[in-house]
Amino acid sequence: MTVAVSPEKAGATIAEWYSCIIARSVEQASQLKAKVDAMFKQIEKNERLLAYYALVNFRYRLMCKQASQGGADDEMLKRAGMVAEESVDHLLKYLYYFSCGQNEFVNERYRSAITLFRKAERLLEYVENKEEEAEFHYYMGLSLYRISQYPFAGSYIEEALVEFNRLGNKERSIHCQTILGGIYSETKQYDKAVLILNEALAAAHPYPFSKMAVLRALGLNALRYHNYEQARQWFEKTLSYHEFQHTLIGVKNTYNLANTLYRLNLPQHAAPYLKKAAIGAEFYRNKEYKARCLATRGLYAEGNYALIDKAIEQLDTEGFDFEVDELAEEAATYFEQAGHTTLALKYLKIAYHAKQNLFKLGAGQ
Repeated sequence: MTVAVSPEKAGATIAEWYSCIIARSVEQASQLKAKVDAMFKQIEKNERLLAYYALVNFRYRLMCKQASQGGADDEMLKRAGMVAEESVDHLLKYLYYFSCGQNEFVNERYRSAITLFRKAERLLEYVENKEEEAEFHYYMGLSLYRISQYPFAGSYIEEALVEFNRLGNKERSIHCQTILGGIYSETKQYDKAVLILNEALAAAHPYPFSKMAVLRALGLNALRYHNYEQARQWFEKTLSYHEFQHTLIGVKNTYNLANTLYRLNLPQHAAPYLKKAAIGAEFYRNKEYKARCLATRGLYAEGNYALIDKAIEQLDTEGFDFEVDELAEEAATYFEQAGHTTLALKYLKIAYHAKQNLFKLGAGQ
């Protein structure tokens, strides 16, 4: 005879599972997921409990890097939202808005993510968990960074860094330092970027993924101040981490190396990397790097400048102003060196317009 599980017991186990996810205890979280799944076979239908399960399960999948783009996640969150929106349970509402924001972030809809994070922020006082507060500040800062709202992004990331340091979460602290290094780099404070990234690199040795991410940030920083040979060395080091080559960040590293090799006038070396990166960007449906691969192919490999315009248009449609600025400046530099002043001026104007957009406040879309 099967003994029914009480909703209270199932709820307590979900709460324990959720705590393990926040603490990023992957093995414990996996064990508790199996326990919760078994409980749900022996419990009466409870919409509120099902909503909690759906939201915590989404967080679990995100932690395990299994969250898909669109489809099942959108439907799952929609069902949970129908319960959360009508509920007086503030924690459930917070989980709903924050999880939806994370889903938007994963799908590169950064402005939409920020709108949802703002709603979650108004409920943050009901979250009695310091790890969750730190995670919220981290995601909000990262989203603001992705739309180039640097002062606001830096404020949230610095707050997250302090919180993660207090909690002893060294790997998340390294991630925060890497983002701050990116902010310094993108605002042309290259020396400050190197200082903070070197500090992060020294702390990252026990964490292969984090170390690889810092190496990539150092490569991007070198690329921005046109030290292409140094950038090449950093990007080659990122690709030495074979366990990450078939991930999205591996695709990005491959693209960065290809682009750097083209800038070093090594097209034969660059071409295989660009082809691999383009296939990967298509596989992951990553809008930014699909556009970057298209622009690099048009500029260096084929001399088809319509592809550059198409890539810029795609990025502009998504509101990726910093990325438009970078691509347009790269094209302007290339055409200036080639003596094509008309084309150089065209892309300088595009870069200037994108820079102006960076100063616009707000995250609405």
